[in-house]
Amino acid sequence: MRRAGLLAWLAVWCSLACARLAPPPTPVPTATIASHPTVDAQAGDIQDAFISNVNDLTSEVSDLAITPCDQLMALVAANPNEVTQIHGFAATLKQVGGQQAALNTDDVRAALAALDMAISQFDATLGACGIKP
Repeated sequence: MRRAGLLAWLAVWCSLACARLAPPPTPVPTATIASHPTVDAQAGDIQDAFISNVNDLTSEVSDLAITPCDQLMALVAANPNEVTQIHGFAATLKQVGGQQAALNTDDVRAALAALDMAISQFDATLGACGIKP
């Protein structure tokens, strides 16, 4: 009996020792959380922000258009790129205003027309002061 028990134990031990280990569990993919905007930008919000930028530039250019020549020359001397940057920003705003469907409104066209008028007045002032626009 002792021998039978020893053989049984040896058989169990061999079967356990020779058995293949269970493969590791397959990892479960984690869910990726995609961010979604909580509020969609409405066309009116886009238009309002754009018009605000146009109006800010129009106001700045209008102020510069009535600046006395000596102050304007000092400003240009202190920042030689100022005039070029103003013209570039105005051109960019006009280009964007003409390309975006959300900005195809009478209000945007009116704001851009006011900017054009201010730029024309500014260029006239620059010319009168001997500054190349």
